[in-house]
Amino acid sequence: MNRLLGLLMTSLASLSLSLAAAEPPAPKAGKETPTAKRFRNVDVAEWETLRKNPQVVVLDVRTAEEFAEGHMPGAINLDIRGGKFAETLAGLDKSKTYLVHCAVGGRSAKACGQMDGLKFEKVVNLAGGITAWEKAGNQPVKGR
Repeated sequence: MNRLLGLLMTSLASLSLSLAAAEPPAPKAGKETPTAKRFRNVDVAEWETLRKNPQVVVLDVRTAEEFAEGHMPGAINLDIRGGKFAETLAGLDKSKTYLVHCAVGGRSAKACGQMDGLKFEKVVNLAGGITAWEKAGNQPVKGR
């Protein structure tokens, strides 16, 4: 009897190890697994290196008034708070590289998140926004 009990315990231990090594169960139907964000945050130094590429698109998601007070050379203003933001964003070429910024980084991070949802291929957010860019000694362009 003791021998049978020992054999049974050994079998259960072996089965338990086999189950632990098996693949995790697939997610239940109806529940999506979260996807990693496609955009990344960069500092001013990396931003400036990326901005030198003439193929990138610099998006300034601040208001038109903020843009007029001073913006990066070559930037396109697309106000995230504007009524047509999502519609305009959806119409952009998703294969291009977009450098997105606002005043300090909050609105641009939100815009980058929306671009993630629309499956843009390469999106970069400026940590600290144009405020950090100016503090680093860069000069904005005034006007529209």
